[in-house]
Amino acid sequence: MSPKDTIPVASLRNQPPAQPTGIGRRAILQTLAGGFGAAIALPVAEAHPVHRHLASEETVAQADAKAAAAAYTPEFLDAHQLETVRAIAERIVPRSTEAKVAEFVDQLLAVDAQGNQQAFLSSLGAFEMHARDKFGRPWKALTAAQQDELLTEASTAASGRRMPDNMDPRGGAPAAGKTTIRDHFENLKGWVSGAFYSSEIGMRELGWTGEMFFGTFPGCEHEGGHSG
Repeated sequence: MSPKDTIPVASLRNQPPAQPTGIGRRAILQTLAGGFGAAIALPVAEAHPVHRHLASEETVAQADAKAAAAAYTPEFLDAHQLETVRAIAERIVPRSTEAKVAEFVDQLLAVDAQGNQQAFLSSLGAFEMHARDKFGRPWKALTAAQQDELLTEASTAASGRRMPDNMDPRGGAPAAGKTTIRDHFENLKGWVSGAFYSSEIGMRELGWTGEMFFGTFPGCEHEGGHSG
């Protein structure tokens, strides 16, 4: 399965539970680089800026350690934005809260280039505005059903341009052009997926058992993506 394949929101919620043992992202990624897992690509477009972060052991180790703090204080996002990211991430990939996805993304953004930071805030703001326009409330105040409705609309909308593919992975601003809610969804999904599937919980859902990987993604053995 190509990392550029679209992963339906509902399908991301159908993965079997995995029990973490406390292995950090750095060790997980070192395992990927050195073993059979190297042949398994994370389900994130290669041009997405999260890939550059995950390629740096030092960045991953520092971000992972800070994200694990019991009383976490965001460094790039404000408190409201962090809660919004946490709520969006949990609807895209269940157990994102447990995997500290929002905190890990905040740490990566804190050391990212301004162009990528602005693109993330633009995407986050688009979902916040969408929630307020349709339901009159901020994203984090919506019901799960309302959040799912907006995510489904976003994930099936027309794309004006593929935001991560037009983003300079070294930190440049996105290329000029119209950005739709679908592009904002793909951008946020890339950050969420990269943060989740580089965690122990995420890698176990991709088939890592602690000693080996499955040859294919669970539930992804047919052409076209995950099963519904």
